[in-house]
Amino acid sequence: MALTRGIAPELLEPWVKTIFFKKFKERARQYESIFNVTGSTRAFEDDFEVAGLGAYTVKPEGVPLSYDNPVQGDRRRVIMLTFALGFRVTMEMMEDDQHGIISKMPSDLADSAYYSMETLAFGVINDSFSGSTYTGLPEGDGTRRALVSASHVYLRSPGSTWSNALTPAVALSVSGIEAAITMFRTQKNEEERYTVLTPKMLLANEALYWTAHKLLTGDKEAFTADNTANIIAKEGLQVVTSPHITSTTAWWLFTRKEDHSLTFYNRKGLTFSESSDSDTFDKKYASHYRAAVCFAKGLGTVGSNA
Repeated sequence: MALTRGIAPELLEPWVKTIFFKKFKERARQYESIFNVTGSTRAFEDDFEVAGLGAYTVKPEGVPLSYDNPVQGDRRRVIMLTFALGFRVTMEMMEDDQHGIISKMPSDLADSAYYSMETLAFGVINDSFSGSTYTGLPEGDGTRRALVSASHVYLRSPGSTWSNALTPAVALSVSGIEAAITMFRTQKNEEERYTVLTPKMLLANEALYWTAHKLLTGDKEAFTADNTANIIAKEGLQVVTSPHITSTTAWWLFTRKEDHSLTFYNRKGLTFSESSDSDTFDKKYASHYRAAVCFAKGLGTVGSNA
């Protein structure tokens, strides 16, 4: 449906003093500080995981040594999606607009697109405990699980599990962060060897902004009358809070991007087009981008669904 003079007649009135449109600056994109943003040239991306060799075993004298093979997991396909939006305006509305609102509308398409990208990416975080929409690579038992789970299964050892979820959940606190960091320090890779993973970022909803900063700054431990040194402040965790996170109590720790698998595939950047209808002389503005979001596995992430 085209924007006509009848839909927005006030834009035609020169004596209107103020029209509030795009008066406020919007938030910068945050997903780029969390996700590994990478390009793609395909309709889909396939990936799978390979676990290396197992543990050494005792070789009795005169007995042949044991040989082992790497273990390959099942393939997972990520489909590129197209997101689009546009608007149509009549020639008369374009010519008679007295306040320049119509000329600003194309830039609002860009703002809407960036908001859409942010929502798309944070959808992975919001789904990280349930896995109802986003799951990782097939694990050792063939099951694809949520990003944060207490029952991840090793690829080499389907009978062995590992966790990156604080269970029971712990609210954002000194004890909670300490437990999460300890979980990082004891995580193993798919070969069941201890990893070197260091949390770098604390992610939460805006409701936990002040709590997070009080916990991670200052010389003394927060929320206690004891004169205890603030040890977790020395971990150097970056605080990222976002209103796109739906839970106001859940929180996550992430490694640096290179050490976790959250990925934003930028198949096609934001593209604009402008055209005219030769019958009505309407102007049509359209934009679209192609993208997909996913993660491979939960290693490099610890979460608490408090």
